[in-house]
Amino acid sequence: MPLQTQQDQHASSTVREDCPECGGDLAVMRVIGGRNAEYWTMRCVSCGGIHLNVVEHVTSRTLH
Repeated sequence: MPLQTQQDQHASSTVREDCPECGGDLAVMRVIGGRNAEYWTMRCVSCGGIHLNVVEHVTSRTLH
């Protein structure tokens, strides 16, 4: 099993895992990198709704 980096652990704790409309599971469709954040497009596997999560990049300053 691959080791998670601190950034991966931070991202997984801030990304919504359930649909705000029906409570179903969300699947990642696309991750778009940006300067200060990543934009995760998620689709609900139950109702088909599309949701956007903005995940700020972790820096050494935010970890202390």
